[in-house]
Amino acid sequence: MSSDSNENFSVGNLRDDVRDGPVSEVLGELSEILRQARKVMIATHVNPDGDAIGSSVALAIGLGKLGKEARVFSETDVDERFEGIIAPGSVETVDGSSAGALAGQFDVCVLLDTSEPARAGILEPVVFAEGQKRVCIDHHLLDGEYSFDSHLVVAEAPATACLVLWLLDELDVVVDAEIAMPLWLALATDTGWFRFANAGRLAFQCAQRLLGAGLDTEELHGLIYGSRSPQKTRLWGKVLMEHRVELDGRLVWSLVSKEALDELGAVRDDLDGAIDLLKGVKGAHVAALLSQVDEGSFKVSLRSVENVDVEKLARSFGGGGHAKAAGFSASGTAQEIIETLGGALAAQVT
Repeated sequence: MSSDSNENFSVGNLRDDVRDGPVSEVLGELSEILRQARKVMIATHVNPDGDAIGSSVALAIGLGKLGKEARVFSETDVDERFEGIIAPGSVETVDGSSAGALAGQFDVCVLLDTSEPARAGILEPVVFAEGQKRVCIDHHLLDGEYSFDSHLVVAEAPATACLVLWLLDELDVVVDAEIAMPLWLALATDTGWFRFANAGRLAFQCAQRLLGAGLDTEELHGLIYGSRSPQKTRLWGKVLMEHRVELDGRLVWSLVSKEALDELGAVRDDLDGAIDLLKGVKGAHVAALLSQVDEGSFKVSLRSVENVDVEKLARSFGGGGHAKAAGFSASGTAQEIIETLGGALAAQVT
């Protein structure tokens, strides 16, 4: 990496959280592995967010500029909010059968935005197949053993997008608008459009680099946040109208049943972003949104408003995520789930 890049991002002062060594050393190691590869598979966690998809697509484009065959795979379709930024065909959707057929086809598998094998979903057997060379690029710490040939994990980084940007610099890839757009999606969404606590010096330094590619950030904001269908708008209204509070207002939550989705002509993906409305309720420390998957089965999304680590909460229920945004799956009635969640929250904030 050039000295200018080191100065821009203070990479020389950052340390990798896996080996507790300089980030610059790991970037050099990763770049050498990727330079030697011809075919690269890129995967991320289940239910990928903007950082996961944006970082994956940007890395694939960058490797393509080096003459590599780089392909991004996911078991779910790209969030419709990102379709104006992520070009059609950039992400290949696979199921259990088609994912299995990928095993052994790639020189290197890159897992982005998670270090946990289980969070790779149906792609886990491919990435972690015996003898498969694999690397990891992530900004979440793993409570356990890492099982990669090389791994760059920097919890201080505001988004995996920053790590990908540094790696592309190390590979001498010019970060043009084609690459900067998905990286902006990744960085902007993971920092709440630079409103969250992780939007510090590194976030703005990375943003400055991406803006140098000539991005129209107002247009990008409109593509991600500025277009809601009537069904989605009504659904978000329902989330707000039916919110409830617990723990003297510290926990604000709402529930969306399968029947409600059907009545409004909405789908589960229309809930994306709705939980952020609950964060604005005065006095809230944590916002929770329960969406019914089946009878007695719910997906629970969490957002931190005050200094509460919702990733820690979610992990206690078998889930995961970020300190500010996390989630888990739960069984029982909505009230039972909220009572259990409230107890865990009360223990953390007491």
